[in-house]
Amino acid sequence: MLKRTITLLGLTITVGALLLTLGCGGSNSNPVAPVSSDQPLVSRQENQPPNAPYLWFPWNGYTIVGGKVTFIFTATDPNGDMLKYRIEVQNGSETKVFNTGYYGSGQWVFFTVSLPVGDYSARVKAIDDKGAEGPYNNPDRVFKVR
Repeated sequence: MLKRTITLLGLTITVGALLLTLGCGGSNSNPVAPVSSDQPLVSRQENQPPNAPYLWFPWNGYTIVGGKVTFIFTATDPNGDMLKYRIEVQNGSETKVFNTGYYGSGQWVFFTVSLPVGDYSARVKAIDDKGAEGPYNNPDRVFKVR
């Protein structure tokens, strides 16, 4: 009986020494790095401007009867910001500017305006809710209102 107790005690001491040396969880392959006071804890991503919108309608060379033109377009923002749009419609030397409310990045927008009879060109750009302006879509669309 004494021999068994001594053997069990020896095994317990050996296992304890191994656990103390190696640790219970094995090796720590992903330690938490210490943070020095001169490094920021949160990295801030610079606000990126939205991409040029994709203008689906009006189609180039299209004739619209009745004066109501529905522009259909979408754009994306690299930061996922909300977007508003600036639509410029030009008839000769006259330019009309229309602004939309805010939409989600990648959301399709249907925006209807009334225009008098004439030949027009149009272009659209997106502006995020932080004020960053993206480029106009290219090329401008040319269409007729009859």
